[in-house]
Amino acid sequence: MDDQRAYVKVNVEEQDRERSICGFRQRILKKEDGAPASITRLRTDHAQPHWHRHTDEYYYILDGEGVIIIDGEEVPVRPGDCVWIRPGHMHQSVGDLESLIIGVPPFDYDDVVTEPPSAD
Repeated sequence: MDDQRAYVKVNVEEQDRERSICGFRQRILKKEDGAPASITRLRTDHAQPHWHRHTDEYYYILDGEGVIIIDGEEVPVRPGDCVWIRPGHMHQSVGDLESLIIGVPPFDYDDVVTEPPSAD
């Protein structure tokens, strides 16, 4: 969407459901749309630990309960909680969770790292 419309409207139910390293997601707004942030609806399922070089992620919990493990610390979450995860911090969601994830800058596959960050 590289036009100059005053707004962009997207319906999450019209977005493909795809497997990611965190579970099953629907990408609502994404880098490829020219959006300044990415917005994704995620259903956690066997999430793998990972971190981002540049992206701040905001996990807003819509439904369910569980934990987000950040650098080894278990952060309990439930509906209405919002957790801001800064770049460079290993994280993983565990539990039956549905989340809205906002990424700034927008999510980029090249920004995801599954190996632990170096201690340099």
